[in-house]
Formats: sequence, structure tokens, C-alpha cells
Amino acid sequence: MIGDSTTPAGLGSSFPLAHPGTPPASPSERLARLHAYFLEGAPARLRPALEHALEDARRVREGYGDAEVGDSLASVWYAAAVIVELAGALELDDSDVRTATAAVAEACALPLASARFLLFSRVAGSPRLLEFPPLLAAETQLGLLLACDILLDASLWRRTARGPECILSVGTAGPPSRRMRAEAKAALRGRTRLSLLGGGQLRSVAVERFGEPYAVVVGRTGGAPAEVARAYLGELAAALGPVLEREHLLERSASREQMLVASAERRLMRLGFDLHDGPIQDVLALAADVKLLQEQVYPFVLEPHRELANGRFDDLLARLVELDRQLRELAHSLETKSVLSRPLGEILHREVDAFAQRSDIETTLTIQGEADSLSSQQRITVFRAIQEALANIREHSGASKVEIRVRARRSAIEVRIVDDGTGFEVERALAKAAQRGRLGLVGIAERVRMLGGTFEIDSRPGGPTSLAITLPRWEPLSTEL
Repeated sequence: MIGDSTTPAGLGSSFPLAHPGTPPASPSERLARLHAYFLEGAPARLRPALEHALEDARRVREGYGDAEVGDSLASVWYAAAVIVELAGALELDDSDVRTATAAVAEACALPLASARFLLFSRVAGSPRLLEFPPLLAAETQLGLLLACDILLDASLWRRTARGPECILSVGTAGPPSRRMRAEAKAALRGRTRLSLLGGGQLRSVAVERFGEPYAVVVGRTGGAPAEVARAYLGELAAALGPVLEREHLLERSASREQMLVASAERRLMRLGFDLHDGPIQDVLALAADVKLLQEQVYPFVLEPHRELANGRFDDLLARLVELDRQLRELAHSLETKSVLSRPLGEILHREVDAFAQRSDIETTLTIQGEADSLSSQQRITVFRAIQEALANIREHSGASKVEIRVRARRSAIEVRIVDDGTGFEVERALAKAAQRGRLGLVGIAERVRMLGGTFEIDSRPGGPTSLAITLPRWEPLSTEL
């Protein structure tokens, strides 16, 4: 229980704690044992992150100078870092938190309750959580209250014009009760709700923005003393503030970005219509004129040259047919609706196949993860980036092979395009393109920047050339429980 100040062995954890009467572990042994526990059974994809956390913890230990003090604080640092990484990979469970608490209690020679609060404060306020999608970060923070046996369940409410809106609930299968809503409403108004029957178990804390309640956490206590619950909730409110502020800024940025992208897409769609109503119709008319000219000229060509002349006309007609096909493909690719209505994998494969057919460049496309779960802006940006990169490769690179990789992870979407062409000096080429008004890649870079992502081009004369795009995943805090 939370008030227990006995030895950490009472947790029943599988962490290999020292037996009574054995000499205390050396500083290097404590950290190594903690690392070995978490490393055992960890998914392969998490092992590099755990090794990185261990190296950072060792630097923390050395920075304190004193081996004993440094090891204790480094153990806290490492345990908190691992919990955050496990949460980001959706591999965290309550037993991990309890094991880490036991390890911190042993390393720092603290009562279990003190070690639990120390670790909670470190994890809940970790700057690494600000790199997570806001909903995942808030879910991790609220879940810690349950893992530490402070609350049985918890919900996060946000102020809206219609009243409190529940944006997250943990520890309960159903929606929050009316009493929880009433508690949230009172807290957002800065009032104390009258305790009704069964309401005495509820605890709440407001998250303030510019001195005013902006959100509130409401939960049912799990038997922890009132003063202990208040301490945890106070730490949680302070840690939730930056997470919700980041969500607020992302929401505003997304709204502005959506207007800018919508404006750009309307222009592209207009260009597609103009292509269809202008140049494509002109090509069809020109093909008809060439066919008519072929028929009119044929009788007047001398017999020995008729078949040669006729073959030349057929070649011209074939080139006009191909030009018509390419213009129609270009006009169709500029239609945003097709990008949004069809599976992204299908759209990308179609674009890549058309590119390979037009250019005779060997092109491979690999898609990992759930690409169709991207937002509409992310889908458009990924599609346009690949489209523009392929156009540049066809026109300028002299490449024989192109490799495209799209990886959709929970925290980010990564796109990497590599060609074996002649390469170029990146800064000079981009500057010349801007001067000539060829802003394709520059425009893609700006789209990526508006979505909070990164855009990098790596090339040199002689090649190869690689283009890398990373877009952080972000979705508004859901109102569905």
C-alpha cells in the first residue's frame, strides 16, 4: 500500500534485490542489475533505447562525483527513462512501475512510499513525454496514478463552451459517471462540490493556463491518505500543463496549416482542370489535324516514299497519344480527392508504376506500418513529396534505380527516397531552383515544416542522393472514450 514504509521486497517484484545481511551492491552493480532486469524479455526494437538510457545514466552518475550519491540518482534517472520508453512503445504495465519503484528504494535507501513518489515525479515531468502525441503523454501520466495505487480510475476533462468535455479516461471500461462530470464542472469553475453519497472518494485537481483552470483531472481514490493523493495530483497537474499547452498550440497550428494546405490544393486542382480543358484538348485537336493531314497528303506522295511518309505520320500520332496519356495522368494526380478517397498504398504504387513506365528507371516502393491512418494533410504531403521527388529524378538525376521507403510508426511517419544518379550540390541547386521559380522541393519542405516535421536532402556530385521526410503523428484529443 502507498503508506507502507517497509522493505521493497514486499512488492513481490521479480527484481533481484539484495537479501538481508548481504553487503550492499557496488554503484556499478546496482545500475547494471536494473538494466539487466529491463533488458531481459524486452522487444528487440526497444533494446537500443534501453542501451542509450544506460549510457546516459552512467554519465549522470559520473557527473555527481560521489559514487554512492551518483549511483542512487543515476538509478532514479535510468528507471524513469526506461518507464517513459516503455510507455512510448506501448509496452508499459503496472509491474514495470512497481519493479522500478523497488529498485529506486533499494538504490537510494528510501522507504517504498518515498521512492514511489520520487519516481512518479521524475516520470510524469519527463521532457521526453513532450515528444509523444499529447494523448499518449497524458494517458501515460494518468496511468502512473493507477500503477502507484493512488487512484482506481482517472479521467481528464477540458473546458469547452458546452461545459466540461472528457478527453481521456483510464482504469474504467465505461464512460465517467455523472458525479465525475459534476466534480470536473465544479473544479473548472474554481468551486468545491458538495459531497453527495459516494462522492467522498472523488479527488480532483485543476490544470491552469494563464492562471485560469483549463482542464481538470478527476479520479476515485484507491485507499491512499488524502494528503498523499493531493501531493500526487499536484505533481500531475504541473506535469500535464506543458502537455496540454503543446496540444493547444498544435491544434492552432493544424488549423492554420489546414487552411494553407487547402488553398494550395485548390490551386493544384484548378491546374488539373486547366490542363484538362486546355492543353489536353489542344493535343486531341492537334492529333486530329495530323491524322487529317496524313490522309490528305498520302495521295500526293510519290509511290516509292509513301510508306516512309505514312510511317512518319504514324510516329507523330503515337507521340501525341503518349503526350495525351501523360497529361491526363498529371491532371488526375493533381486531384486531391483521389489522394484522400483511395488507400494511400494504392495511390503511391500507382504513381511509382507510372513513373517507372515513363522513365525506364527501376523503382521499388516499400510501405511499413498502417499508412492509411494518416491525417488528410499528412497523406497529401507524403504523396506530393514523393511525386515531386520522382519528377526531379526523372528530369535531372540520370539515375537507373530509385528506392522509396514509407514507414508509419505510432509517433512519426518517415519517408526516404534514394536514387543512384549523378548527384548535385544541395545548397547551390536549391538556390538556383528558387531563382528560376522552380519551387517544387522548396514547397514540399514548407509543407513539411508547417506539419512540424523535418525535411533533409543529402547529395554530392557523383551521387547518390537521398531525401528524408519525418512527420510527427498528431491527432486532436479525442472525445470518444
